[in-house]
Amino acid sequence: MCTLRALTGIPCPFCGGTTAAVHVGRADLPGALRASPLAVLAAVAAVTLPLARARIASLPRRVVLGSVAASLLASELWQLHRFGWI
Repeated sequence: MCTLRALTGIPCPFCGGTTAAVHVGRADLPGALRASPLAVLAAVAAVTLPLARARIASLPRRVVLGSVAASLLASELWQLHRFGWI
């Protein structure tokens, strides 16, 4: 279980990652996306990042960090919605 959720009851941006992996293993992409879009995005990024490394390196650092921050924020909002907080 997620440490943040266990201590506070609030889900973290990474909640649902294991559930999403199980859904992907069962070829249930919609189920994986419902559980954790961030986990699915991270899996796709892990595969494609090495291929796009030079292109990403040419981007300004603030763009890369801003993209990561926006992804984490969107994931947290999704998890809060998923668990009925918003």
